[in-house]
Amino acid sequence: MKKATLKLDKDFSIDKVDQRIFSTFIESIHKIVYGCIYNPDHPTADEQGFRKDVLELMRELKSTAIRYPGGNFVSDYHWMDGIGPKELRPKRFVKAWKMIENNHMGIDEYTDWVKKAGSEPMLAVNLGTGTPEEASYEVEYTNMKEGTYFSDLRKKYGHEEPHNIKLWCLGNEMDGTWQMGEKTAMEYGRIAYEAAKQMKIVDPDIEFVACGSCANDKTHPTFPEWDRVVLEQCYENVDYLSLHRYYNYDPESVKGTVFPADFTPEDLPYIARDLTGFINTVCAAADYVKGLKYSNKTINICFDEWGIMSSQTAKAEGLDWSERSLPEPGGRPEGTNLIDACLFGSILISFINRCDRVKIACQSIVIGSVIGVDPEGGVYKQTTFYPFQHAATYAKGVALRTSLISPMKKTDNYGEQPYIQTAGVYDEETGSLTVFAVNLDLRETVEFNCIPQFDKVELLQHIQLHEDQPLAMNTIKNPTRVVPKEIEITDKVTLPPLSWNVLRYKVK
Repeated sequence: MKKATLKLDKDFSIDKVDQRIFSTFIESIHKIVYGCIYNPDHPTADEQGFRKDVLELMRELKSTAIRYPGGNFVSDYHWMDGIGPKELRPKRFVKAWKMIENNHMGIDEYTDWVKKAGSEPMLAVNLGTGTPEEASYEVEYTNMKEGTYFSDLRKKYGHEEPHNIKLWCLGNEMDGTWQMGEKTAMEYGRIAYEAAKQMKIVDPDIEFVACGSCANDKTHPTFPEWDRVVLEQCYENVDYLSLHRYYNYDPESVKGTVFPADFTPEDLPYIARDLTGFINTVCAAADYVKGLKYSNKTINICFDEWGIMSSQTAKAEGLDWSERSLPEPGGRPEGTNLIDACLFGSILISFINRCDRVKIACQSIVIGSVIGVDPEGGVYKQTTFYPFQHAATYAKGVALRTSLISPMKKTDNYGEQPYIQTAGVYDEETGSLTVFAVNLDLRETVEFNCIPQFDKVELLQHIQLHEDQPLAMNTIKNPTRVVPKEIEITDKVTLPPLSWNVLRYKVK
């Protein structure tokens, strides 16, 4: 059996883990909002029409913040359409998604739902077809107590107290040709500067996320020049730069889509390296502008859209992946599988290990990708629910620098890569150390030797997510097909192939 060794020392830390790394994203597309979140006719609907079964799982997931309303949706969305009596709100044709929006889930409903979900609001403004002035009015409506047209309008419509939304996204993917109101980096940088200026006059305590590169693959030729040019225009007015990335591991499953087929199942260990390289490159661009402007301010990363393109057609040589739930021709898988869950863990580990710069991250899209929902029926936890929940629950405290010796494997496209990935988080208040470990090899079980450099530690719990069939997934009919298990504590820790592991230690 191959071996991996991890060393951790409480005196060698990265930074405190910002809990907003464990945030999510929702958008009004398909039936995500109307049907899955808001459905007054559903048996579990509360007095506002929100599904209580979905809210229960959102609270259990522990999503710190929830980004809304987009996404591509926001560049064609005007927030004033979504306030006031619902029967008077206009129906709009959303050009981004070629659908009709009835505007029943506006700012007030969104903030009410977010509070019920136990999360914080994170609102995006329209800088595609919208204006900085319109964005400043939105802050006035949500954050100003009273005495102005828009603050008094909020009170008139039933919310006496301000919503106090403190985190704002300045548009969405403005470098994308698919975006309504697409802009050059110079154009966007200027409008982001002006919007942030006007919005901060209304509320000096809010934070801003500017649009960075929406991907780092070869289909996005403006990366990373876009990030430099944008920040040269608005550096002192913003706090974070947003990044987006959706990974896939099956070229067959992304045929006919906008997503490049860059990876195979054998390439899984490289994805984290690609993600970290993306983060490092954009941080370098931001730090260049910091130096150029002689600034004392550091721009950090808000990775506010990340996700996995699932597959039920993936194959690996010599392996029996016979348990499949194939979608209808032209359709996407309705659930997530074990591979997706392991990649979720790998991505979360990458964010924790760069928590010195990654301060916010939003999984996309939580309804469907993490929580399975039948618009007219029930709910269940996808395989991906568990690594997200584990990280959001246990990654509290300070991330430690890791010294990891991992076995290597030959990938299809990226040479030899280490396939064990780890992160360690020490919580001094509770005297606990949590180690997250994922094995991304398809075949090898690894003996894992963790050596914490503390006076005395005791392994109390080993949680593991693993199945022999990597494409197995949970469904409405079988919601517990892939679930975590408690592993008996012995003198040896093993990580099966394609497994997500949480090791919880007590520091004495």
